[in-house]
Amino acid sequence: MKKIFDGVNRIFLAVVISISYVIFPLTPQAKTANTLRELRQELANLQAQKKNNENAKKMSIQEQKEKQQAIYNAYNEIEVAKGKIEEATIKIEESEREIERVTAETEELIRYMQVMNGENAYLEYIADSGSLTDMMMRMSAIDQISDYNREQLTNLENLIKENEQLKIDMANYQNQLNDNITSYENRIKSLDAKLVDLAEITDDINDQIKNQKALIDYYESYGCKEDEDLVKCVSVANNSGWLKPLAKAKVTSGFGYRTDPLGRGYKFHNGIDLGGNSLGTPIYAVASGTVAGITRKSSCGGNIIYIHSYINGQAYTHYYAHLKDVYVKVGDAVTADTVIATLGGGGSTLKKNGGWDTCSTGAHLHFGVAKGFYLGGGKDGYSSYSTFVAKGINPPGFPSVGSWYYNRTQWFK
Repeated sequence: MKKIFDGVNRIFLAVVISISYVIFPLTPQAKTANTLRELRQELANLQAQKKNNENAKKMSIQEQKEKQQAIYNAYNEIEVAKGKIEEATIKIEESEREIERVTAETEELIRYMQVMNGENAYLEYIADSGSLTDMMMRMSAIDQISDYNREQLTNLENLIKENEQLKIDMANYQNQLNDNITSYENRIKSLDAKLVDLAEITDDINDQIKNQKALIDYYESYGCKEDEDLVKCVSVANNSGWLKPLAKAKVTSGFGYRTDPLGRGYKFHNGIDLGGNSLGTPIYAVASGTVAGITRKSSCGGNIIYIHSYINGQAYTHYYAHLKDVYVKVGDAVTADTVIATLGGGGSTLKKNGGWDTCSTGAHLHFGVAKGFYLGGGKDGYSSYSTFVAKGINPPGFPSVGSWYYNRTQWFK
């Protein structure tokens, strides 16, 4: 049965990966923005894209709903299948234990009968009866033992057949699940992926444009020339590892697809949620780096900070969402000891309380990591939000969902 579970897990992972690239397809980058001039061209492209998206979004609402429902159905089908296989596994284990018990009991009975027959104990047992009635009762007892033996052997045979059939049924169900998942994949792919991609980008494109402008202003203020290589103009700190962003926290939600806590269907959660702290708790940068972008008072995510860092030569963007107070600005150099913001996601930051954030149910930090430099220039930079989502990784080194950690000890190298 381990093979069946491993197979389902591989299939589930394949579906998650395929859905990820359907909803958040990598946006082709014709050329990396290595200079200010190229960054300005990317900004112009974003502004043109915004205009196109506004027109396309009017036509995409129904398609978006259909795709969301298809993904939700696929997820539910996999969960139901996993439940059935788990039930079957328990039943098979119970059957195997029963087979072991019946086998041991039957073998003991057979040995007992063999000993009796080999030593004429059977005849002595009957002949030793004190009366005819006693003799009849003893003979009846022997018959009952024999009948019980035959019944146990029959039960044993039936259990073995049932067990083998259950294994065959589970193998067939595995094949059926493969077919169903293929069907779901095809259904999702048949819908226009660009429509959901447009909707996602449209929701955030105003902030992308603001952040791109702020980044250009930063490079200008730093003295970068129009056609100068940005990597040579501005260096980003390299680190040997990262720390955690909060002194202590409880992991309340993990990375990946989940049922949205706000009831908006099945959503991709591109980060982890860290709860268990009060509003205003200090938030630290996880490594030395450069503040690349700040989104302020977004309706979904509130205040958000994007920071670029190199970890052992690999470019990463760390981002922090649902913030109350922001203490840094674009271009600031930070270290792992820098308090960059305070915890939001609840209280006065919520829309219902007069704030701005509609995508939170309480005080927490949404912490995410993506490879490369989102909103950055140079060979590791890109501006596409869908590329940023597709490059997201599960932040390593944190405890499992529902568990606490109590220090900022280095968690990744």
